[in-house]
Amino acid sequence: MTSKPVFGFYGGWATYRSGKGRCTVEDLNPDLCTHLIYAFVEPKDDGTLIRKDDNEKNVMDSFNDLRKRNPRLKTLVSFGGANCDKSVYAKVAADSILRKSFAVNVRGFCIRYGFNGADIDWEFPESSYDHCNFVLLLSALASELHSHDLILTTSVGVNKEYDVSGIARHVDYILLMSYDYNGTWDRYTGHNAPLCWGTVETDYQRRLNVKASVRDWIGGGAPKSKLIVGLAAYGRTFTLTSTSTEGTRRPTSGPGRKGPYTDEAGILAYYEVKDMFEQRLWDSEQHVP
Repeated sequence: MTSKPVFGFYGGWATYRSGKGRCTVEDLNPDLCTHLIYAFVEPKDDGTLIRKDDNEKNVMDSFNDLRKRNPRLKTLVSFGGANCDKSVYAKVAADSILRKSFAVNVRGFCIRYGFNGADIDWEFPESSYDHCNFVLLLSALASELHSHDLILTTSVGVNKEYDVSGIARHVDYILLMSYDYNGTWDRYTGHNAPLCWGTVETDYQRRLNVKASVRDWIGGGAPKSKLIVGLAAYGRTFTLTSTSTEGTRRPTSGPGRKGPYTDEAGILAYYEVKDMFEQRLWDSEQHVP
């Protein structure tokens, strides 16, 4: 195993997919990562957490048992995620009593279910007020978790107005969501996670790449030792307004068709991309397939 931190996310919902799309804890190789994160547990706006049923508790037990196969592995649980109502975190983070209660509950959850730590995935703080409160929330969590030798990480978006140095002061690692730079919400084509910008990009679009995001976070005060670059194991798809055009920044009329396993328009898992597309090209400007 590498001595550098390598994180992997496991979405618990993958166990309910069929065929090639199904992924259980038993399918995971615990030697590929230094840290594995179980996603997601949902917070409530009173600082408590959604209780797990027996089935998911068993899955989390199996997830943490991966450390028996790799004793150096650390397992964490992520709270929040894309489907979590962003107003929940906004309310909890804005109140000192709720921040404390939430931190105590997160610490208790980690100990009860056997995790080595927690990841906070607030998608996403909106106002400057939210960003200030986010740092206060992380401070409360750090106090609770670090005092019990538990790890604290946070998953953060790109091109957001975070208090970078404030976040870095409290967490062990910052997990950068360096993907979803482009998608069907744009009404034009673009790479999901380009490494660099291309000549066709406008000034704003030249910020929508991994290299620019990493530079922004380092420039804002994030130590390189704490910054983890996220890699997308999926692709964004589009329906072109005209089949006579191809490439980036071409007009689109909507998302691409659903994959047979992920069942979501505009997005395909890696194994679906392999099955559905025979031709592959390399973008030498943006350094992505």
